[in-house]
Amino acid sequence: MMGSLNATFWALGGLGAAAAVIYGLFSLRARESLGRAALKTLFMMALAAAFQSAGAPWIVLLAFAAAAVGDFVLAFENKAILPLGILAFLICQLAYLYFFWTHRASAMDPAFLRYAAMALVLATAIGFLIWMGPKLGTMTVPVIVYSVAICAMACSAFLLPWRAWPAMAGVVSFLTSDFVLSAELFRLAPDAPARRITVPVVWWTYVAAQLLIAWGIVRALQEQG
Repeated sequence: MMGSLNATFWALGGLGAAAAVIYGLFSLRARESLGRAALKTLFMMALAAAFQSAGAPWIVLLAFAAAAVGDFVLAFENKAILPLGILAFLICQLAYLYFFWTHRASAMDPAFLRYAAMALVLATAIGFLIWMGPKLGTMTVPVIVYSVAICAMACSAFLLPWRAWPAMAGVVSFLTSDFVLSAELFRLAPDAPARRITVPVVWWTYVAAQLLIAWGIVRALQEQG
């Protein structure tokens, strides 16, 4: 259960959103640097601080903090540290999974829509794994483990009360971001023209995902309260 969404919450949340917009507009293609990585990381760190100020459950803070770590690591195009980024986002997905599962709706009606969404998520993920498989190499096992986790997280979001619908939209946006990012990492050449499109798509769908999930979490906690 969260407390009131006071001025501190909105100020910190606004700071995070502003950092995300500034990064997306001016730093997506900038040279790698600690400053660029810090700006990217500020998005989720500020969101974590906002939710901490409102007394959010620890599992939500863990999810946001893990995402911030993942953002920092993935700000550097270094294959040697890529597993650390995947691990950070794996923790984020598992934390979301725990929250969504423990706040699932008591009544599933209409259940068909929920299960259809889950089936679509699983089918899409399997298709992407088959498509990427030949290019994964030593990353095969970590990618499969992460894929299972994010699919489980997404499916659990579709069990939330309908009031928390932003979280459901958020996981769809998160999946979109991760699928496009996977294509960048494992299928596209470094100088592929498609990257002019994929780079902003990855970032903006990720930002939308985290903000929608955060909104859904607030609504889920209000439902509980």
